[in-house]
Amino acid sequence: MVVDGPDAGRSARLVGPAFVVGTGPNADLLLSDDTIAGEHLQFAPCREGISVRDLSGTHGTWMGTLRINDVVVAQPTAFVIGRTTLSLSFERPVSEIPPGASTSFGEAIGHSRSMRRLFGLLEAASRSDVSILIQGESGVGKDVLANAIHDRSPRARGPIVAIDCGAISPTLIESELFGHERGAFTGAERRRDGAFVQADGGTLFLDEVGELPLDLQPKLLRALETREIRPVGGGAPRSVDVRIIAATNRDLKASVCANEFRRDLYYRLAVMQFDVPPLRERKEDILPLARTFLQRLPGNENAVIPPEVEAQLLSHSWPGNVRELRNVISCYAVLGGNPVGMFGETAPQTSGESSEDLSHLPYREARAVAIARFERSYLPQVLARSGDVVVRAAAHAGVTRSSFHRMLQRIRSGDDSA
Repeated sequence: MVVDGPDAGRSARLVGPAFVVGTGPNADLLLSDDTIAGEHLQFAPCREGISVRDLSGTHGTWMGTLRINDVVVAQPTAFVIGRTTLSLSFERPVSEIPPGASTSFGEAIGHSRSMRRLFGLLEAASRSDVSILIQGESGVGKDVLANAIHDRSPRARGPIVAIDCGAISPTLIESELFGHERGAFTGAERRRDGAFVQADGGTLFLDEVGELPLDLQPKLLRALETREIRPVGGGAPRSVDVRIIAATNRDLKASVCANEFRRDLYYRLAVMQFDVPPLRERKEDILPLARTFLQRLPGNENAVIPPEVEAQLLSHSWPGNVRELRNVISCYAVLGGNPVGMFGETAPQTSGESSEDLSHLPYREARAVAIARFERSYLPQVLARSGDVVVRAAAHAGVTRSSFHRMLQRIRSGDDSA
């Protein structure tokens, strides 16, 4: 399907041994873009997926920042030819691809079918140099997967540099990415290289790329297209050679439709896209992860989790995903006992009190108890969902940072008074 360019919206189905895209009379998908060749690109089915061959000569075909001649793809992939962006999709859902045998990928662990399938796909994607987009809720381990991709890539000997696009002030993120010259802004007392230069020859991991300010997105797109960056405050452009891995907890396609994220940048980043399922959708991974986290802690190498604690772990919904599970296991290793309170849930009641029935109390006392119970459950879960970043948690809850911090301190200290 043509997703950008003069023929946006046009689509065709690959039938037969070969399929040609171009502007000439022999093209199966005929386009009007005068910057592409008569027979520009050929798609052909093969055992491993779809063979994609550039026929254009000097015109060129791009997958993200990588110019291709002949590649095989097995995932939905975007290609840029001239002013046109093509999106190749598969009629066979990824869910039908058989899972691999490996239950780990780098530091990531997964026994479920969905994670073993994902590990197999990432293993294959690691060997290429194309841009990768990883989507998933906060805490699913997108950063762990990004590091594993780098470690298995041809760039493994180079650096991997991570930038959290959601944790940096919008006024400073351009400098963080591209660097700055001395005197470029107040406080810039010396020249500084940005993440692109620091990652030269390796991988640049753009975490929470969906939070990137809209006015900065064209500059990032230009850097990806030209492989050149210009520091804030001027200076000569510098060539850079980086592989991009981006991650987000947003649905970037939905953000594109809402005009909150540039379509052309999305297709540059999502040459290959992978979605990480939340922990609540793969319960079979909870106990293997919990045991691994526990036994990695010093002094707990042979520790086991009692059946009653395992039952508690399996019954929890894990809004903070793997990060929340790791935090709970760390607390359990130190404190022991029942992990219910570690989830930020209602503490056990004294005898004769129901967790719901407060009718034995006067109204004001009952209201205070109900609010305290709600805060003990709600605030830690919001914090876990926000990656343990108070600023994000406060924004999610719709309160000021100081108010959120004050409420959090109150429940941690055990003071439930308003």
